[in-house]
Amino acid sequence: MWGNLENCFACGQENPDGLKLSFSYEDNFSRASFCLDEKFQGYPGIAHGGIVATLIDEAMVHVLMREGLFAVTARLKLKFHQPVPLNKELVVEGRLKDTNPAKGLNYLEALIKDGKEVLARGEGVFVQQDEVVAGE
Repeated sequence: MWGNLENCFACGQENPDGLKLSFSYEDNFSRASFCLDEKFQGYPGIAHGGIVATLIDEAMVHVLMREGLFAVTARLKLKFHQPVPLNKELVVEGRLKDTNPAKGLNYLEALIKDGKEVLARGEGVFVQQDEVVAGE
């Protein structure tokens, strides 16, 4: 359905410049551990905000992919609580909050955590697609 995702920047295992996230799943929940090195830097020692947004977006969409749904991001809202450090093992978690099947809308949230401390939080609205429309 999605084609070859091995070159996806976030989860593709063959993308030499990517994050290479590997998710585990439980019900309507996704989780991946990661450690960002200097190539993902914004300010010294801190992850670039766009990379943080990518991590949050990916955790949310993986909840839907696990259910066999192809959806694209319609809206993404982020809150940065603390800087996301480089060279430290962290976790990103995504969770389905609600759906509107009649409109093909899915409402999700995601967190980046250092232990129990939340570093960044995101909410997203994802629109289901019938099929991949680009890159086939």
